Amino acid sequence: MTLLGKRALVTGASGALGTAIAHRLARDGATVLLHASSRPEAIESLAETLRAAGGTAECHVFDLRSDEATAAGCAAMLAGGPVQIVVNNAGVHDDAVMPGMRAEQWHKVIDVSLNGFFRVTQPLLLPMMRTRWGRILNISSVAS
Repeated sequence: MTLLGKRALVTGASGALGTAIAHRLARDGATVLLHASSRPEAIESLAETLRAAGGTAECHVFDLRSDEATAAGCAAMLAGGPVQIVVNNAGVHDDAVMPGMRAEQWHKVIDVSLNGFFRVTQPLLLPMMRTRWGRILNISSVAS
């Protein structure tokens, strides 16, 4: 499949799964928008690797738990054009078995894995729809 001319966001691109997804999207010709909430050096290194292999990549660092930070991050991405592929891959592993889980742990996991999906996807959706082509993939874990 060719994705030439498509812009693809991968949230949680600093992890192993996000990195693998980014490699595939770049190999298929997409401009890959790499997201991380922390560890910007990981996505910067990944972007260099993708570019060295002939791909196109951008780095975007923002906290999915923040409405304001996510809105600003999405606005920055949209400045380059519509995002037509959104891979919601970000997640945190700060969980425990239910009897031992603290409320803060629960809220953190849900805020990144579920609310983060909404915060990222919602502002990107209408510009995607205007292109009449788009894909949204949601990846989650048993923790969320």
